[in-house]
Amino acid sequence: MTVRSKPYTVLSKRLPLNILNVLRMKERYIRKRDGSLRMRCKATFGTLFLLASAGMAVQAYEAYVGVDFKMAYAQKLVTHEITQADLEIASRLPVQSGKLVSKDNDETLSIEAYDPDNTNEFLHNYTRIREAFLDEEKIKEKFSPKTVKVSIKKGDTLAGALQRSGVNGGDAYTAVKAMTEYFDPRLVRPGQNISVTLAPYEGEMAFSKLEFVSDPIRTIVVERDENGVIDSHLQEKEIIPQIFAAKATVENSLYGSAMKQGVPEAIIAQSIRILSWSIDFQREIRAGDSLEVLYNVYMTDDGVYVRSGEPYYVKLTQKDNELALYLHEFDDGRTGYFRANGHSAKKGLLSTPVDGARISSGYGMRHHPVLGYNKMHKGVDFAAPTGTPIYAAGDGVIARANRFGAYGNYVKIRHNKNLDTAYAHLNGFAKGIRAGTRVKQGQVIGYVGTTGRSTGAHLHYEVLVNGSQANPRSVKVPTGEVLKGSELASLKKTINKYDRQFASQMRSRKMASNPQSKNTANN
Repeated sequence: MTVRSKPYTVLSKRLPLNILNVLRMKERYIRKRDGSLRMRCKATFGTLFLLASAGMAVQAYEAYVGVDFKMAYAQKLVTHEITQADLEIASRLPVQSGKLVSKDNDETLSIEAYDPDNTNEFLHNYTRIREAFLDEEKIKEKFSPKTVKVSIKKGDTLAGALQRSGVNGGDAYTAVKAMTEYFDPRLVRPGQNISVTLAPYEGEMAFSKLEFVSDPIRTIVVERDENGVIDSHLQEKEIIPQIFAAKATVENSLYGSAMKQGVPEAIIAQSIRILSWSIDFQREIRAGDSLEVLYNVYMTDDGVYVRSGEPYYVKLTQKDNELALYLHEFDDGRTGYFRANGHSAKKGLLSTPVDGARISSGYGMRHHPVLGYNKMHKGVDFAAPTGTPIYAAGDGVIARANRFGAYGNYVKIRHNKNLDTAYAHLNGFAKGIRAGTRVKQGQVIGYVGTTGRSTGAHLHYEVLVNGSQANPRSVKVPTGEVLKGSELASLKKTINKYDRQFASQMRSRKMASNPQSKNTANN
């Protein structure tokens, strides 16, 4: 029988290179004059048969012993241009009853596994299945779900960011609209990130899911359901209050020293405000003083800081003074800070009505910086940057809040029938501060400025007794509430609890910062 080259031309587009080199040979290179195959052709076809048989033998052996020999055979067969991809194809052609079967569609191929006369047909079907496999892999790769991170740019919108990630305009509009139940898209800021997933939908890659972290607690999820409807829902992390303790020794400033110990800024500010009912932080704090504080913060279940709570216990130790204050909650829900003897930390007036200020001019005669002659200064000036918050020195009612001659912007608070405080040269008033408004001690009433007859940003602070200015440092005002009976007993229990918690937290901090002591404790 004469072997013609034409039938192999069809296969030449599908077969590996070494096979093509053989099949493209002219007939005289394949057969001798007597019609018998030349020796090199016998060797080549024998190799093809062995390769096919080897692949099926490996498959059968793997099925029997459960061991993967693909890589080992890949090393042996690489000289015949059998690649790892080819071996993956071969794994789809297991031996079943002496026939080859495609795993994809269970199609039984009409090729006897060990029939050398059908080697060419075997290769043809092998190639056909290989091409189908490779096409399938390309389709899977093309249509497999993909998730991308998109960062909001300056001037960007959520819809624009979605379209930049590959979402079509209609889906982008629908997704953003679905978000509005939980977030105003106009509030999106540069640098925020969104996670966008594209997946097959109606024959093309389309919007599937969006995740947007709006704050440390909330994540807005927008996704398309099995019916094609795009809707949103909210994922919220659990918030857990945690107690911490710290001790800071003053170096340059109390504020900076506490920050070095990891105390949140809000807790430091509250602690200073609580202590300022008895301590003048502008004049009475010295290097070597120490602050102890027990406080709580709110964190997510995965350890992300959310916000500060409040100090439970604050203690300031000085060379000749010690002041410890504890948070006490009344039965009616009110809270306040008290000494161990039950006396309220709140006095009639704050010693310093503005944070971070220095006294630039005291009460008494002075050379007036604007008028140029000696004049009685009937108040205390606190120099501070413009915009620094000013606090009400005590509970009371706003008597006036307006422009008042040389005082500039001016606030006056009536605390009782005999006692008033006044605040001058304000840059502006806090929201809601007007005549007749009731304020609490420590509430922000305005901001430091330099309005009126003033040479620089400062607060002019006055204390008026029966309508006349008096030296704020010499005015005696009644102290606050004193606990008795069951309330005092309740405070004592609270103090014991806070003292134990503080000691426990400080031990934990010490062990965490000293691995050697931690190991010793474990032993």
